[in-house]
Amino acid sequence: MNKLVPFAKFSKKNTPLSGVSVVVNQKNVPLGFVFGRDSFISLCTVFDEEFEKRVNNPQKAYNNLAGKLIDLIEEKLPINPKFVKDLKTSISDAKKTRWIPLEEIKHSLNV
Repeated sequence: MNKLVPFAKFSKKNTPLSGVSVVVNQKNVPLGFVFGRDSFISLCTVFDEEFEKRVNNPQKAYNNLAGKLIDLIEEKLPINPKFVKDLKTSISDAKKTRWIPLEEIKHSLNV
């Protein structure tokens, strides 16, 4: 029967990857990997960043599959309630401190 083993048992690095496991058979031979959502996005981010570093064409670097996959996953993620609360607080604080919209600054500077 197959079982899940933490990735750290197979990694040469001492820092464990949280949310990543290895599926092994009875002889402890790796058969596959299991990723949590966040760890999978982190892995895709590494692929995306490395691809962008190595590709000379900016259009290809921007439109790579890892980046598109990250975007698709993030589109489906629920909004973090803490982020919503922080955003509402910052808007409220900005209104109290007479925050000036960027468009108003641009207009006053004739930009």
